[in-house]
Amino acid sequence: MRAFLVTGVSGAGKSTVARRLAAAGQWAVSADGDDRLCSWTDHSGRPVPRPAHPDTAWLAGHEWRWDPDRLDAVLTDAATAGVPAAWVCGRADNAHQFLDRFDAVFLLDLDADTAVARLSGPGRGNDFGQVGDTATTARTGHDDFVRRWLGYGAVPVDARADLEAVIQDLMRRAGRL
Repeated sequence: MRAFLVTGVSGAGKSTVARRLAAAGQWAVSADGDDRLCSWTDHSGRPVPRPAHPDTAWLAGHEWRWDPDRLDAVLTDAATAGVPAAWVCGRADNAHQFLDRFDAVFLLDLDADTAVARLSGPGRGNDFGQVGDTATTARTGHDDFVRRWLGYGAVPVDARADLEAVIQDLMRRAGRL
């Protein structure tokens, strides 16, 4: 089985891509949708509840992290199911520590203005970017996030494109690996 990570800034469309890949018959999971995989932690790694309206100081002192054992279980479940490819769509402050678990990493790439506009749009299943100082954090962290992931070797995919074009681009690139 091949495993792919689809990451991007908040508002890039990671959860939407996961849903569309699944609808197309692919094994795909939105990491944010698995509460055993993702949690807010303090810098010691201890899980903590996120306040309803986190301010900049709280956000600077906490991280959105993946649990490595749960990530391994998710990928093992996919392998056990016999699927040819598993797509994990999401981001976490520690996701770069798990690059060895993926055959390729795709970065849903879009400019900061588009990301912020999407964050404030209706119908989001995630309130990050809409409450407290999360929109400010999303905007100020945009360029650094993109730069870091390109440095890790992530393959950029134009997330400003129509959803079907994004899915086709991901599938085409994954098929060439």
